[in-house]
Amino acid sequence: MRTVLKTIILVLLFSVLAGCGAAEPVKKPQARDSQARQQIQVDPELAAKVKNKAKTVRGVQDSTAVVINSDVCAAVKVSGLDRFRLKAIREEVHKKLSALGSEYEVHVTTDKKLFSEIQKMERRIESGKTGPPAEIKKKMDKINEDMQG
Repeated sequence: MRTVLKTIILVLLFSVLAGCGAAEPVKKPQARDSQARQQIQVDPELAAKVKNKAKTVRGVQDSTAVVINSDVCAAVKVSGLDRFRLKAIREEVHKKLSALGSEYEVHVTTDKKLFSEIQKMERRIESGKTGPPAEIKKKMDKINEDMQG
């Protein structure tokens, strides 16, 4: 009985000591970060097509778009009585833009603040004052997250 008790205590002691060993933090390779920067592709030509396609929907007054890699981020401006049909307009624009191809993930919003932010980003891209590509991608990911779609 005593040997069983001693054995259990020793096993528990070794388990506790093995769990308390210092673990070294895992370092991310720097080459991977530079590859991520190179993989960010901004497509202003496709963004212009997206804008024009979005404007063809009834009720859309203005549109803006930014295309980064396979993410299509579009915002439409709706005013007047058409504001009562925001969801229907958003769905119709999404349907038209989804016809671009299955390789693109389409995000559409009718939010005025997000419209303004996407428009600012579009103007920065057109003027060439974008900064590091990773920063653009991060900002657009945040906007897409705010769209919830």
